[in-house]
Order: sequence, then C-alpha cells, then structure tokens
Amino acid sequence: MASPPLQQSSFLLASLKADYLNKPFLQRCQDLVKVIDDYPAKELHLLFTWLVESVFGSLDGSIVGWNVRFVQARTNEYNTIVEFLDPSGPMMKLVYKLHAEEYKYDFPISYLPGPVRASIQEGVLPDCPLFHKLQFPPSGLLSLSLSLNPFEYYMFYFAASLIVQRSYLPGQHFSPSDSAYFVLVDSYLKYFLPTEGNVPPSLVPVVRGTVSPPPPRSPIVPFTGYGVHHTSLLKRHISHQPSMNADPAAQEIWRSETILQVFVEMWLHHYSLEMYQKMQCPQVKVTKRCNLLLKHTALPQCCRIDFHCESMISKA
Repeated sequence: MASPPLQQSSFLLASLKADYLNKPFLQRCQDLVKVIDDYPAKELHLLFTWLVESVFGSLDGSIVGWNVRFVQARTNEYNTIVEFLDPSGPMMKLVYKLHAEEYKYDFPISYLPGPVRASIQEGVLPDCPLFHKLQFPPSGLLSLSLSLNPFEYYMFYFAASLIVQRSYLPGQHFSPSDSAYFVLVDSYLKYFLPTEGNVPPSLVPVVRGTVSPPPPRSPIVPFTGYGVHHTSLLKRHISHQPSMNADPAAQEIWRSETILQVFVEMWLHHYSLEMYQKMQCPQVKVTKRCNLLLKHTALPQCCRIDFHCESMISKA
C-alpha cells in the first residue's frame, strides 16, 4: 500500500534536513536537483519554504543559509550556487512546477520595508498590486501576510534577503560586485527584463499559464487605496488576472512585471511613511517610475550593490 503524499513529503523533508547537516555542499545540491526532477509538485510543495530559507537564510537573520550575498567567485561553492539558482536552473524549475499547481505561500508583511509595512498597518494599501494579496488572520494586523504564488514568493524572499543584517567573517576579503548574489541579480534582470526580444522565455510545457490571485477577502479593517487603476512599471501593462483569451505574450510578461515591482518595492522604499505616501500620488509616480526603470535596466553595469542597501538607496 502506498504511503499518503503527506507522509512521503514529511519523510523527504526530514531526510533532506538530515543531509543538510551531514553531507558536503556539492552532494546536497546534486541530491536536491534529483529530488526536484523526480518528485511531483504535491510532494515538493511542503519542501519549498524550507528550501528557500535554507538557501537565503531566515529573514530574522538567525539562519545564515548558503550565504549567497558573501560567496565570492574564487570559492568552491560559487559555481554550484549560481547554477542552482540560475533563471533556468533547478530552483526555478521547482518554482514553475509548484506554480503550475497554483500553490500559494504566505510572506509576512513584517519583513516588508518600514514605510510599506506601516502604510498597510494603517489601513492604506500601497499602489503596487502585489500588496493587495493580503491574508487577514484572526489575530489581527500584526500577523498580516501576503498570499503569493511560488514565483512571487521566491522573488520577495530573494529581494528581502539582501536587506537582512548579516555579517561575514572578520578578515574575509569581500567584493559585493564579485558575489554570487550580485551575479544572480544581473542574471534575473537580463532574463526577465530582456533588452532584446519581446518577452522572457516561455514556461511551456512546465506551466499551464498565469495564476490568479486569491479571491477577495473581507478585511477586518477598512482598507483604502491610492487610486482605482493600478499603473504598470512596464510600457505594456500586464494584469495579474488571467484570461481565457489572453495574449500569449502576456502569459510570459507577468514575470517581468513581478520582478520589477518586487525589486522596486523591497530595495528602494527605505524612508519615512510620509514620504512613501507622497510618492504614491500620480504626479510623482510618473517621474519616479521613469527613474526606477533607468536604475534597474542599468543596475548591473553602473551600480555596486550595498548589502545594507541604504547607501544605494540614498544615491537614487
């Protein structure tokens, strides 16, 4: 008699956690690649949040993970990490497997930048449509979270891991532009925001199409927004709501919209709540987004990522 999927997933997760403590890094990654290839989404679902945390560390800073921000090209782990997290690599294959089955994952708003978090807690939703995917738990606003599809969750976690305060060993020679994280940012921008061609490479046959956001919920407090229509950071707006007759290109471009929104919201909103709310007004929004598009398309060439982030933001 076959074991129920939940028991199989629990056993698989326990086995991977044991390997994490006992096996060399390269062998662990090879095992993960095999697991992602061989197991169905229903069993990989329970591994996903653990794996993301194992790679990037916990957002409270207590777990270091693979130390992606500080791994340099001269280290033995560098190539393995970059290949595993590459836009066409095993981690993204896992993301797309889960995406095809429409799984959702909670990202606590407590890990959003201060002004974004404060705005939501005051009952005013920011303009970015990703922040309209709120879950309203019985415990109240302090435990609010975003209900995200796997791609959105991964990108939020990837971006958030940059601004978590971590340290590296004293005396360790460290160049931000030579780190695995910087290389991955460059790869993600080139892959999901291509300057040549119209859209990122197709997900087919791994993914059926775009995933709809969770159905609207009745909030426990009245939430207001800055406007009725959500403007896009891209020239061609892509709705997060799927359509049976949707343009096939739209099924791919939503990832470009998502990654750009996540990077902008997580990396560039580190100032007062008052300033953040002022920047939601339509007049400021146009100039702001033009500047942000220029910043992000030029980021790999002209910026050096500051791993405390504030210094990069202050130069914006």
